[in-house]
Amino acid sequence: MTDFTPAMVAQGYLGLGMQPPLDIIYEDSALIAVNKPAGQLFHGYTKGFPTSLADQVKDYVGKQKQKAGNVYLGICHRLDRPVSGVSVFARNSKVAARVSEQFQDRTIEKWYLGYVHGVPAEAAALLEDELTIPTGKDKTESKLCRLRYQLQWQAAGRSLLAIALETGRRHQIRIQLARRGLILHGDLEYGSPEPFLGTEMLDHRFRPIALHAAALQLQHPLRFDPIWITAVLPRTWTVFDPQMLEAAESFLARVMQQKAP
Repeated sequence: MTDFTPAMVAQGYLGLGMQPPLDIIYEDSALIAVNKPAGQLFHGYTKGFPTSLADQVKDYVGKQKQKAGNVYLGICHRLDRPVSGVSVFARNSKVAARVSEQFQDRTIEKWYLGYVHGVPAEAAALLEDELTIPTGKDKTESKLCRLRYQLQWQAAGRSLLAIALETGRRHQIRIQLARRGLILHGDLEYGSPEPFLGTEMLDHRFRPIALHAAALQLQHPLRFDPIWITAVLPRTWTVFDPQMLEAAESFLARVMQQKAP
């Protein structure tokens, strides 16, 4: 593995033994939401690598409560390792159960931003597929997958898509887009012609893809009012087309103004 240069560290890439700062984007007595860096493991442990996001948040909660040892932390919205953006945790089991029920009832709205190789045939569409989804080591299952997308920008055979998930299957966005020749930048597993700029030098476990969980709307589990939680783009995206980045920021601005995407 090549050593990380100061420029790569400043750009937001993760390095061996480096712990990214915890970027809390929403917090109250019920919920904690974090902007997860691409490349950070969500939960679990890999020797020599940064602490998982879940363990990092759990440590934060423990210090708040001045409590050593185990503290409760419910995982409400998790992300694959190469994906960045909104991750949501519950402070107690009642909150976790109420948020989980919203996910099961599909009343939570989730929007992702994806920078892809290719241009969609339509500016907006609903995609439905019966897909074989990986569920674990050497295990798969067939599931109906649904997502909606809206084209936000295109140039030189590349596009920025705002993507709303209607089902939540593992690798769903990556697979459904790839089926239509829309390959997320850096997603070598599903056919990207190139890695995320700079990551060809990195350990593959740190390699990000250009998929960002940008916004999530849910009913607050205690107040019962709707709330939007948004996450700014990672610094690693600054290598891309400035006009594409402007389109992404415009999308996030509309969400933060609580207008429908």
